[in-house]
Amino acid sequence: MFKRPLPARRPMTLVLVCLVIAPVTLAESFKPVTEVNLPEAPALLTLNNRVSDLPEGPLFINIWASWCKPCIDELPALNELKSRYPHADIQWVALNYGDSLSTVREFMNNTEIELPVLLDLTTRFTAQLPLKGLPATFLADANGEVRYQLDGYADWTDPALIRQLELLLPELADPQ
Repeated sequence: MFKRPLPARRPMTLVLVCLVIAPVTLAESFKPVTEVNLPEAPALLTLNNRVSDLPEGPLFINIWASWCKPCIDELPALNELKSRYPHADIQWVALNYGDSLSTVREFMNNTEIELPVLLDLTTRFTAQLPLKGLPATFLADANGEVRYQLDGYADWTDPALIRQLELLLPELADPQ
């Protein structure tokens, strides 16, 4: 029997990045993104097993997975962050990366996520974003253009990060 090299796969790369790098990397700030639009037909699923598009309008998208400890660690602060901006013109989404519907449902039984949860079962949606690892957060404007990206675990209670987000929100609602 001979051994063939296994093909490189993006999901495995992300698992390794999450497990090796993300726990020691703290996201610093949102970085500008250029020439990236959200896919028009993402084929995402809801927890009710229905196909869904992303909400329209400016978006805050946090990409996470149930096996990613830094992702899980930042979820409670995302709930608090969303509650700080009840009147902001932005849609909030927690986008699961590649977990099965049953895994996410079970995870949700033990974890409170106040953001709407969508699932990218095939990871085809996230493959079209400049995703470097998990967790990751993207800010898209009202036209569906991804404007900012934050890679790695974020301390959503950090006043400097909150100030930066507050400065970016109006720009997302009124893209130029």
